[in-house]
Amino acid sequence: MTASFTLFLAAIFLGAIWWGWDWPYIAKLMPVSVAAVPGLALSVMEVVQEASGSEARRAKQASGINMDETHKVSLDQKTELRRTLVFFGWFIGGAAGIWLLGIVITLPLLVFLYMLIEGREKLSSAFVMTVCTYGLIWGLFEYTLEMRWPPGLLFGY
Repeated sequence: MTASFTLFLAAIFLGAIWWGWDWPYIAKLMPVSVAAVPGLALSVMEVVQEASGSEARRAKQASGINMDETHKVSLDQKTELRRTLVFFGWFIGGAAGIWLLGIVITLPLLVFLYMLIEGREKLSSAFVMTVCTYGLIWGLFEYTLEMRWPPGLLFGY
């Protein structure tokens, strides 16, 4: 089962390389050079490992350590549902914020609120991370790479 999924991924990566190979360099840099070529290489390596059985032999010989043990955590239905709804609430709230306010405002705001509400961090820690997030978004993307993010619906999309 695992080998068939790995072969499926290899076929997707091979198709991405095939279709994107003739694209201009700047257009194919990320999808072909950064994602598809390494993905194909890793998929082929995984298929070879599964075909040779080297992983199974290594698992039988290894003595293992504590972190190799797996744990089955069982939560009640109510807790699972609450955590799922909280996750999707943050996700949808972040997406709506990016749409309305733009990514430059929403991402630092999302970091700040998430650290305060979910992380229960101190106000000073949340503020420092918010400033760092804004500095990364503005300093790296807007200033250094000259990548301008759309301003959002409320600020003149």
